[in-house]
Amino acid sequence: MSQSPPEKAIAPKRQRMLDMVLALGGLQEESTIPLSRVKDELENLKTELAPLTDTIIAFPESYFDKFLDAAKKSNIVAEINDRGILKQSISNLEQALSKGESVSLKALNKILADTLGRMTEVKEHQETRVEIDMTATISTISSLVSEIESITDGFEKAAKTEAESARSELVTLVESLESVREKAETDPDTALDELQKLGSQTRYGPGLRAIAQVKRGKREGRIDDARFNKLVKENALTEVNRGVILFILNKMGSKTVVQVGELMHTPSQDVQSALVTMIQRGEIEMVGLDSDAPVFSRVLPETPSSTLLMKRIVRQVRGMAKSLEGGTAEAVNELLGKLQILLKRLQILGTYNEALLSERINKLRETVDSVTEAVLGAQTSEDAENLRLLISAGLEAFARFRLKIALEKGPTLVSDGNVYGEKLDPEVYKAMMDTYLDNELERGTILILIRELGALTAHDLAERTTIPPDRIVRHLLRMKRDELLTIAGENHGYILYDVPRALSEAEITIQTTSSLALQLSEAKQELQRILGDLKATDIGRLANSLEVFSKSRDKLASVRVRGTAVDESTLKDVEDKIRSAVLLTYRTRAKIPSTRPKVSIEDLLDVDVPSVLDEYRSMMGYAPLLGFGTIEWEQSRCLGCKSCEIACPEDAIELKPQIEIPRFFEISDDALSQLPSNRSLFYKTIQSLSTMKPIKEIPLEKDAPGFGTIEVDLWLCVACRTCVRRCPGPEGGALELELKWSLPEIVRHITSTS
Repeated sequence: MSQSPPEKAIAPKRQRMLDMVLALGGLQEESTIPLSRVKDELENLKTELAPLTDTIIAFPESYFDKFLDAAKKSNIVAEINDRGILKQSISNLEQALSKGESVSLKALNKILADTLGRMTEVKEHQETRVEIDMTATISTISSLVSEIESITDGFEKAAKTEAESARSELVTLVESLESVREKAETDPDTALDELQKLGSQTRYGPGLRAIAQVKRGKREGRIDDARFNKLVKENALTEVNRGVILFILNKMGSKTVVQVGELMHTPSQDVQSALVTMIQRGEIEMVGLDSDAPVFSRVLPETPSSTLLMKRIVRQVRGMAKSLEGGTAEAVNELLGKLQILLKRLQILGTYNEALLSERINKLRETVDSVTEAVLGAQTSEDAENLRLLISAGLEAFARFRLKIALEKGPTLVSDGNVYGEKLDPEVYKAMMDTYLDNELERGTILILIRELGALTAHDLAERTTIPPDRIVRHLLRMKRDELLTIAGENHGYILYDVPRALSEAEITIQTTSSLALQLSEAKQELQRILGDLKATDIGRLANSLEVFSKSRDKLASVRVRGTAVDESTLKDVEDKIRSAVLLTYRTRAKIPSTRPKVSIEDLLDVDVPSVLDEYRSMMGYAPLLGFGTIEWEQSRCLGCKSCEIACPEDAIELKPQIEIPRFFEISDDALSQLPSNRSLFYKTIQSLSTMKPIKEIPLEKDAPGFGTIEVDLWLCVACRTCVRRCPGPEGGALELELKWSLPEIVRHITSTS
């Protein structure tokens, strides 16, 4: 009777995955960290937070009391002309009041509601001039452009000054980073502690979380020394590099890769590698070019309305210039060049004081609108509101020039045909134009109503027009994609759509404070609930709530009423307390386990991955694992381009400098035909020249572009499929996610071997 072969030991990477499953189920924490220590850490945190949280929770009410007094004395609410701003601000304050009582917010909400009630529902439409003095109007536009250029110069000087003031802080950061790089080689434990301090200074969340995970893994024995050293030198250090990059883009404005590298004393190649991941994470974006070099900036929560409005003006002037001739066309094209440069400068600036630009940009928009109307020979009617709206909608459609071009080119295609001699059937053309005309007029109607009445919902628009609700929604989505509309919040569960507007200082102030009032009221309610009965599972939510207070305080510090800051003493007093509370919370979260034993290993047999991850997310405040799986690599379709390695957000995949030469002889002719011709010829040449099939792999001393072996680290891989999607190889790419890590199967395996 033959003996069964001994069971092979689980590969180290697979074992780490199994350990991670045990940790997710809370089955290893009990033996690693006793509950008594968890309780001690939580009690210490509560004791340290106690003298801080009373001031933190009280500061919003104190601030909004002073803001209400300042708003009444200055009467800034009377300067708000945008109904959408008023509606959204009222909605924000109503939601804030539903979270808790506030005398100041209630009074401010009443002032806004009274102001909205006094506004007329529809503005009286003024007749548009048919004829216009183009020379005088172009001169007016030129003057406005010069004024906007001058203000933009001021923005850029202010940004440069701010960048200079941040330079000393950056120098300290970079010096510390260089020191840590050296320590990472000899003393990784100390290096990781210093990296955590640097992460706290840059306030880069992903970096802090990655460092906390590495620390916890080492402390719990899930990471051996060799792996720990590698994670410190590569992952943790790279995350802090990303934090410094974001610090530079936040404090010093948009930069190229070379400029960031010079500021950080880091090779451009390393900076570019970090930027790729940050783009994938949605943290930065390309906003322009400096000569031929891409310029990168942090991703803004919302593009400034003035930038969107300038984009619309540029698009409109570009179309208008095509309908002009002679000297007038030359003058408009010259203005177009200046406007395009201005738009690029505003995009690179990112954020700026819109209140300083709003009056001039609004006047520029009105002037450009009047020129467009004169150029296209449009004319309004006084017969009835419906007719006026229809004609205005037609004008709006023509102003975007798509309808004008379609009407001009369509008949030519019917009578003369295209360059290939093909003619368009007249009936087909008529049906196309009927549909196209209806769509353009309906979209024009929507734009006119929103421009006149302020932000509206799909429900509002359906009530004010004869357009079916489903068509309204389709138009709104299309216009939002084309950047003709922006989202201005919600009203009773409906999304508010608005046209890009350059907001006045009063509108920006009310919009900002009402939005922050809602965020602070939600964070206050959450903070009070958590502190009432602090548990290990709430530590992530506690950190998130305190971060809301921190970011809201920073934004309130920039709010001005008639150029004067509000309640500076309270904001200054609470700043250090919030920062201390945030750091205390992050430190405690790094010390205690993320999960607690709640189930037995038998119970886990019926638990699927999503429910475990939801539990993990509720405990930590985020979910580092997206799923389980194994990335399978097919060499015959691999181009060796490293797209997968560059795109991986977790640095879990790598092209190793090792050639699996025996597999060259297993590639079929069909697979070779799918490859680029040079690569296919290379494989065929090797197959033809060899006298026998090789049996050994070829290790390379250094990277060889286009060749290598893909290796996936399952400890880092989260099965997000980014590498699969980014692979440019033939037949769907060289990588595929195999869902082999079924949680029930893993647990059964653990059960059978334990």
